[in-house]
Amino acid sequence: DVWRNVFRLDFDPKGVKKLFPAPNQRRSTVPVIQFGSNVCHDEGDDIDDTDPREEISRVVKNIDNVLLSHERNLISCRIVHLSNSYRSGDVEKWIKYLTSEKKVQELAFLCDDFQHEFYPVSLFGWGLNLPSGIFSCRTLQSLEFTNYDIPFHRPFHHCHNLKTLKLYYCDISSETLEAIVSSCDFMEHLSVCSSTSSLKQVRIFSQTVKTVELESLDLEGIYLPTQSLGALVLHSMKFPAKSLVIHAPNLRVFTATRKPITKNPYNFTRPSKQTKIAEILEYCTHLLTPLNYKASDSMEDPNLFKNLRELTIDLDLNDRREMLILCIVLQRCLSLHQLEINIEESRSDIEEATRDYSSVNSRLPYPETKLWEQRELCDCITFTLRQVSIKGFTGKDGEMEFPRHLITKCAKLERLEIWCNHDWSSEGGKATLGLLSLPRSSIDVSILLKPPPNLLVVLEDGSQP
Repeated sequence: DVWRNVFRLDFDPKGVKKLFPAPNQRRSTVPVIQFGSNVCHDEGDDIDDTDPREEISRVVKNIDNVLLSHERNLISCRIVHLSNSYRSGDVEKWIKYLTSEKKVQELAFLCDDFQHEFYPVSLFGWGLNLPSGIFSCRTLQSLEFTNYDIPFHRPFHHCHNLKTLKLYYCDISSETLEAIVSSCDFMEHLSVCSSTSSLKQVRIFSQTVKTVELESLDLEGIYLPTQSLGALVLHSMKFPAKSLVIHAPNLRVFTATRKPITKNPYNFTRPSKQTKIAEILEYCTHLLTPLNYKASDSMEDPNLFKNLRELTIDLDLNDRREMLILCIVLQRCLSLHQLEINIEESRSDIEEATRDYSSVNSRLPYPETKLWEQRELCDCITFTLRQVSIKGFTGKDGEMEFPRHLITKCAKLERLEIWCNHDWSSEGGKATLGLLSLPRSSIDVSILLKPPPNLLVVLEDGSQP
């Protein structure tokens, strides 16, 4: 009976799902244990050739028994359910009970018919048409929805205490998202991942939001005039970089990375032609704006990275242009403490966005060699930078310049990690090991070279360390 007094409950019927064989082997003898009841089928009982979701549905119905038997208030509750739980009103009933009787602080719902496991054709998402203000509970601080259609913002009316909202694989329009955030007076964290084409723009006007995470979205623009914003995370995004408008003088954490194009269980696909991180950085630092440019938006920040403390980006350190962009970014960072660079492993994995660089080439110098040596030291490299991590390192000449510069010039550096790529060559390995013999500007720096997995290292005398 210990479970009756726990503070967190997680209902997930996938354990029952795993008991069912593939469709062409549907009739078999497997053990079935029905959660939340005294019914147990011993091994050898036949499973009828029926829809496996019926068994899952029976399990989901026992959620009521568990909640009624539970004796304490809850910190968090997560429920994975079928779409018929929504149609029957169970979801609305659970929300009301958890918010009123259990004083829950964190709620998460995932609508999943498991069709991608049992059937070749899938239709996902169910309209979240709930009563107005159903989430206005005094204790509720965090909401998470996965695989829903959210057509209205009414359920979020008067959510004065909600601080965190996470929407994964949801169909939601730009207007609805904007209205939801506006209804939550004290929202601090917003995450949106893999929405449909209904979401064309992300516009956040709230002055309380501190963290925004956007992933796998195909947008026409991002508009964040949010002075409270402290962390911005962009993963696998597609949008015109020139349509990124941010006014966030208090931004402390900025992450922009790309991931390979993959499918997820809900048939959402990461956008093809994902926006290049270098292109995002060019617009964030105003490298692509004319010299006589005057901002059309008064909220546009002239130096987004002025107060940045943590920066995580994907860049190709072998590309001279992207190296120059990194130089400019570091010049803008006056308080940077932590830097992580992921060297893009293969440009063929992510289809590149194409554009004309000629206008920029006429304005900016692109030296072929010794780029870092010919530039003035950045303030962050001289005074503030403490930790640097470089991943996907191969030891090529272009890549060597930046860590060499850090070791010999970064006076406050405490830790430099270099994660070598799987195709690390012997020549690249020797060049990388040569970094350890360089004179160090910081007496406190630790340099960690992390070889790829399963690398066999053989010393010159034939022995292995």
